[in-house]
Amino acid sequence: MSSTDTSADSTATSTDAASADSGEGASLRERKKQQTRRAIHEAALRLIEQHGLEATTIEQICAEAEVSPRTFFNYFPSKPAAALDLPERVMSAETEQRFRSATGALVPALCELIIDMGAAGPKRARMKELVIRRPELVPPLSQWMTGLRGDLVALAASRAGSHAEAELAVTLVMAALGFVLHHEEADDEAPLAERLRGAIDRLVAVNAAPLV
Repeated sequence: MSSTDTSADSTATSTDAASADSGEGASLRERKKQQTRRAIHEAALRLIEQHGLEATTIEQICAEAEVSPRTFFNYFPSKPAAALDLPERVMSAETEQRFRSATGALVPALCELIIDMGAAGPKRARMKELVIRRPELVPPLSQWMTGLRGDLVALAASRAGSHAEAELAVTLVMAALGFVLHHEEADDEAPLAERLRGAIDRLVAVNAAPLV
C-alpha cells in the first residue's frame, strides 16, 4: 500500500471517529437537555400540587430542580407551563412538512397532524388530573390551547381553499379531539386516529339527526 493510500485511510478513519464523537456528543447533550426539562417540570409539579400556583415561586422551583432562573426560562416561559409540561412548540418542522405535502382531503390530513403532534404534547391523563386538583391552572392552559389553535388554523390555511374553510376544519377536528379525550375509556385500545375519525363522523351525522 502506498503512503498516499495509508494517509487517505488514516484521514478517513479520523473523520469517521470525529463524526461518531460528534454524534455521541450531540446525543449526550440532547439527553441532558431532556433530563433538565424533566427535573424542572417535576419540581414545578410537586410544589404547585402541594402549595398552589400563587404560593409557589420560580425561585423555589429552581432550587428544587437545582437550576438557575436563566435555565428555567430556557425551557419554560412560566410556572404553569412548567407544571403542565407545555411545550412552546408542539409542531416540529417535520410534522409541518408532512402536512404541507399531504394529499387527499383537508380534515383527514389535520387528523394525522394532530396525531403527530400528540407525541410532543403534554401527557393528557396527568394534565387532566392536575387541572382538576388545581383549577387555577385552567386559564393558562386555555390560553396555550388558544395559541395552538391559532397555529393550526394558520397552517391549515396554507392548504385550504380559504381562511374560513381552514377555521371550520380545525374547529371540527378540535371538537372531535375534545369529545374523544372527554369520553376516553381506560380499556379503549383503539388507535387515536380511528377514534378521532369516528368522532368526526358522529359530529357530522348529528347535523341530520331527527328530533324525537
